[in-house]
Amino acid sequence: MVRTPEVEVLLRPEAKVRCMAMSQEGTLAWVEGQRKVFFASLDELGALTPLGSAEHQHPVTYIGFFEGNLIVGDDLDGFTLYADTGDILEVVDVDGGIVDACLLHDEVCFLGGMGSLLTWKPHQPPNNLSEALGLKEVMSLVAHHHRLYVAMQDGEVLSIEDEIVSWRRPPRGVHGERITALGVTQLGGLFLTREGHALVAGDEEAIEFEFWIDETLVARTDISGRMLTSTPCAEGAVVGFDDGSVMHLAEDGTMKQVLDIQHPVATCLAIREHTLASSWFYIHGTNGEQSWTVEHQGMPALMVVRPSSTGVVFAGDDQNDYTSAEPIGYFSLEGPYSEVDRAELNLWFQVSDERELPSAEAIYGTDDDVLVHLTADEREVYLSTSENEGNVDVLLDAMGTPEADSKVTAEAGTLADEEALMEQLSGLGDMAMEEQNDLFEALNETLHAVHRPQAVAGEDRQLTADADGTAVVHLDGRSTHDPHGMILRWTWHNERGEELAQGPQLKLRLPLGNHRFELRVVDQNGSWTTDSVAIEVIETSTS
Repeated sequence: MVRTPEVEVLLRPEAKVRCMAMSQEGTLAWVEGQRKVFFASLDELGALTPLGSAEHQHPVTYIGFFEGNLIVGDDLDGFTLYADTGDILEVVDVDGGIVDACLLHDEVCFLGGMGSLLTWKPHQPPNNLSEALGLKEVMSLVAHHHRLYVAMQDGEVLSIEDEIVSWRRPPRGVHGERITALGVTQLGGLFLTREGHALVAGDEEAIEFEFWIDETLVARTDISGRMLTSTPCAEGAVVGFDDGSVMHLAEDGTMKQVLDIQHPVATCLAIREHTLASSWFYIHGTNGEQSWTVEHQGMPALMVVRPSSTGVVFAGDDQNDYTSAEPIGYFSLEGPYSEVDRAELNLWFQVSDERELPSAEAIYGTDDDVLVHLTADEREVYLSTSENEGNVDVLLDAMGTPEADSKVTAEAGTLADEEALMEQLSGLGDMAMEEQNDLFEALNETLHAVHRPQAVAGEDRQLTADADGTAVVHLDGRSTHDPHGMILRWTWHNERGEELAQGPQLKLRLPLGNHRFELRVVDQNGSWTTDSVAIEVIETSTS
């Protein structure tokens, strides 16, 4: 038996839900498909009232509320500010589109698609902090009130306040390092996970977890899993790892496990005394004393909570492009809760078959509807017979019977020899079995190909160096294909096998010469493929 809250279908969307956000006023926004944005008001009882919608111009990569309006970032032009009616308030161009964003006091900080760091206030042009501070490519960011923390592609971590770099984390490791995740606690403590670059593939250093308070290292420890997601909570933060562990991080840097959900944590929430974490097709939760589980038709990577309440809205898709959209669900942490069989967890999203089934009388009745299956001549013969009702013989006579002399006979010399005939039949059977085996092998090969992601590192290129003898190259693996959309990790490697970065894109400055890079992608099933790209940097022509 499993303990579960009462769950209901909040909405059945027409397309798969990709993004979701909730405002402080209780406005819910979500994206169906890639471009359709919807707005609705959610009250304290979980009732949804539609407000408006908008068709965004490009595929959406980020949505978030700011001062009551919705910011919608895309992968090409930048972002648009919408009112909750769907009306456009402002459009801001950002080269390379938007990857991520966070709130920084009274402004929004954006991570651009080309690794640029920008801040923005309504009705003002964006401020490019990367240019102002001479930053290299930014990989991730997190904010706490006035302070912004950023992790760079080369492993450097900076603290920025009032557009000034106030602190730089001391580097660790002789051969460089990679910061895999950043997070902050409720009081502003910074935590991160880092890995050292490997000189030989497969010889990576241990993953380390660090906790900093006011630029002072409080704790550093080796951990077995990678941090995937985190959220501040009343007494620190909740942190989810790829081994399924969900930890509570206190403000003094100590950690305690609160959940173990077996699969990589997609997202987590802290609501009053409750800790929630989603993974695979489930949401797991605990209040410290009792645990519970909610099942979803898709992978519930999206979870938001209505402010000042315990109502949770969740969504996600099953990563299958050939199935219909999965519902948006709703439940209250205040209950009621019940004990059910695990097989009954999916009852809330099951769609009942409303078609009217035929009765036994309709199936087995002896009405005259059979006449509709007869031709006009057959029906005339049947109806003209005095004892036609229920008379099967008359019906058969009407439909006609084979003539006795229609049986085909053959002369003795025309039949093939019995043994030869059996040999031919045996040969046909062997051929059929061979074709069947070939078919099974082809199906197995096709199934294997479908389940594996196909890495695409891009076309080989030749670049002309700048005056300093170097050239900037943008490696883009976003054309990587996975039919199920289950890619878990992208990694870029140089010719020596050193891992350079994670993510589908990488920006590098290269010297003169020939360079080769390898893209490795792995999906949630552990299947992986690689692809490489060659980059040649040549001298500037002086002719």
